[in-house]
Amino acid sequence: MRTNEERIAAMHARAAELRREKRKRETRLAGAAAVVLCLALTVALAAWIPQLSAAMTGAPGAMSASMFSDSGALGYIVVAVLAFLLGVSVTVFCLRLKKWREKKDREDLP
Repeated sequence: MRTNEERIAAMHARAAELRREKRKRETRLAGAAAVVLCLALTVALAAWIPQLSAAMTGAPGAMSASMFSDSGALGYIVVAVLAFLLGVSVTVFCLRLKKWREKKDREDLP
């Protein structure tokens, strides 16, 4: 038979475990949302640049990557650099989120 102190300690331990599980789900959801947003933004940017270039030159599809200079590759390089920076931002966000979750988990320990 458990004493009242043991029951209270078990109740607090279970409550802390439930808070950790909820925080873990929220962190996983935020990370997944950040990745999906990053992918959607990259695809939208990659689809938007040729349309912008076609509107600027008047010829649809012609020289779609050269809106930044005479070089055809520069537009694709800009998209790649922006996608890389977006990926780095999401990675830093997820790492900070994980660090925050671990800090909260340490605070929950009795």
